[in-house]
Amino acid sequence: MPWWLLFSGRAEMDRSIERIERLNVLLVGVGAMVGWETGLLHVPSVVLGGAVMGANFWLLKKVVRGLLSRPGRRAKVRAVFWLVVKAAFFLFLISALFFRFSLQGGSFAVGVSLLLLACVIVSLCQTGRNGDGEKWRRGERASSDSPVPRFIF
Repeated sequence: MPWWLLFSGRAEMDRSIERIERLNVLLVGVGAMVGWETGLLHVPSVVLGGAVMGANFWLLKKVVRGLLSRPGRRAKVRAVFWLVVKAAFFLFLISALFFRFSLQGGSFAVGVSLLLLACVIVSLCQTGRNGDGEKWRRGERASSDSPVPRFIF
């Protein structure tokens, strides 16, 4: 299967990414409130972890969208360059945050991992909405149906 067919439903993909971004903001807010009320989490660390991961996700979205909108060797080289710059920038940013401010690593990791939780929740909600989840619950899975998209393996 050609790679450009993976993103042929661009409008649906954009809505999914926007849902992930909005849910991430909501989960970081809830995590900050829980940390504030219980005292188990360092609230600035949770918020900064969620903000760093949200910004990283947003930049990754922009790089991938730019790569897919302009196919060709030059676009691939540009995308790889921007991915390396993005990775170096975020490593520098995280290092600077930990050295400059008194952040707690565990609370920062909670904030970072909330993006993964948002991705899983949005994915599970879409499976049920598309009707695929109902077929799986009833056990009516055809042999060609796979829980993992074909382009991964």
